[in-house]
Amino acid sequence: MKNLILKFAGASLLAFALSTAAMATPINGNITFSGNITLNGPFATATGVNSWSSTIVNNVDGNFAPIVSAGDSVTFTAPWSFNSGAIDAFWSVNGFTFKLVSSAVEFHSATSISVTGTGWVSGNGFEEAAGAWNFSTQNIAAGGKFSFSASSSVPDGGTTALLLGMGLVGMSFIARRRRQVKA
Repeated sequence: MKNLILKFAGASLLAFALSTAAMATPINGNITFSGNITLNGPFATATGVNSWSSTIVNNVDGNFAPIVSAGDSVTFTAPWSFNSGAIDAFWSVNGFTFKLVSSAVEFHSATSISVTGTGWVSGNGFEEAAGAWNFSTQNIAAGGKFSFSASSSVPDGGTTALLLGMGLVGMSFIARRRRQVKA
C-alpha cells in the first residue's frame, strides 16, 4: 500500500509538471495607444466612438515588448459604445488581440470622458490572459485625440506548480509516516 501511495503521488506530480510545462505562458504586461477619434455626437453628450484613425502604440512592456514597438499601427473596432458589451476583436496589433467583455463610463463631463473595461488579451503563442484598460479623451484640449492603456497581469504559474508539488510530496510523507507508526 505504501508503495502504491508513493507511486500515485509521484505519477500525479509528474503529470502535473508535464501539463504545466506544455501550457503556454500567460501574457503579462502593459501597452498604451493613442490616435484620433470621431465621436457619435457632440462631446458633452457622446455615447461612443464612430471611427478611429492614426492609432499607434505609445509604450509597451512585459510580453508585448519583444513583439510590439512604439509607433506600430493598431486596429480598433468601430463603432464602439462606451457602455458596450462583448466585442471579439476590440483592438489588435502585431498578432495580439483584445476581446472586450464589457466597458462602462467612469466619468463624462463637458470637457472629458473616461471609460474603463475588462476583457481577454491573446496572441503570438501566449495563453489568453485577463486584462483591464482605460480610455480617455478631453474635448478642446485633445483636439479629437484619445489615449488608451491596457494591462494584463496573471499569477506566476511556477509558484502555483511548486506549491502543488510540495503539497503532494507532503501528503505522501504523512501517509508513509502514519504507516510506520501503526507498524
